[in-house]
Amino acid sequence: MSDICVIGGTRFFGKVLVQRLLADGHRVTLVNRGRTPDPFGTSVRRLRADVMVPGELTAAVAGERFDAVVHQMCYTPNAAVEVCEAFGERAGKIVMTSTIEVYNTDTFRTGVPAPSFSARAREDELDPAGYDFDTTLPWSAPGYLDENYGEGKRQAEAALTRCAKVPVLLARVAHVLAAEDDFTGRLRFHIDRITAGVPVVTHPAPGRTSLVRAEEAAGFLAWAALSDATGAVNVASPDTADAYDVCAAVESASGRTADVIEKEDPAGDPDLSPFSCPADFGMANDRAVELGHPFTPIALWLPAVTRMALAASSHTTPRTKEQ
Repeated sequence: MSDICVIGGTRFFGKVLVQRLLADGHRVTLVNRGRTPDPFGTSVRRLRADVMVPGELTAAVAGERFDAVVHQMCYTPNAAVEVCEAFGERAGKIVMTSTIEVYNTDTFRTGVPAPSFSARAREDELDPAGYDFDTTLPWSAPGYLDENYGEGKRQAEAALTRCAKVPVLLARVAHVLAAEDDFTGRLRFHIDRITAGVPVVTHPAPGRTSLVRAEEAAGFLAWAALSDATGAVNVASPDTADAYDVCAAVESASGRTADVIEKEDPAGDPDLSPFSCPADFGMANDRAVELGHPFTPIALWLPAVTRMALAASSHTTPRTKEQ
């Protein structure tokens, strides 16, 4: 039994992570603002802190020791620096939930040259140890972080890698799909439109991207927390999918036919599929396999997840184009 601190952990696959850790017999402490209800009752400890407010995390975990810390809310280099200072050597390891968006060449700041990533990007194509971070940027300004999400994650990786006094693992997670509690709404987007007969827009011959099932993303984080693995690891199914694959899964589950429209310049179109990429944008998962943690192919889990999501959505009113 280990003591695990999860920063966040009350929604989406963070909640699944906590459930997994508890099922495995670990003691879990949640650190968050306490604004989102969770189903864990007395099975977890709770500490209150808003990690976007300087000093709150440090005060909340003063004197605490953990075998591992899983940071689900590390969006900026400032948050990364604080988690390093807050825990010092009082954590056996820090696992940061990062994202496929660190490989998005469109999200690098002006003047910062983007590496040449493969269509299935590898971890060594983006070295956080050699990437600059800047805690003086207006990360807390309204809208700034939303507009610079990928850059914030890259800089958080860099700051954590250089400032941590304990081993670090950066989990670069693909687009996560879940049947329920998926606040991103990506799968629901397709279910709503296809069942309502609203077109789904894509780029011409849309590129393929990487996906991962919520349960497997959470399982990887639980494993990573207590493993000897360090550095960046891509968390993704071994195959890729495009907008047509997602639409096909909804068609099969619903019995409805998707109306897919390819547009030359679909930017800003409210019906543009969240899984439509102008070119292939994925991740290789060879390193995870080498570490002994493979993932299930998309083709084996997407149909079932879609069926469950469709069943869950039947209890709510579908959103249409006009809404």
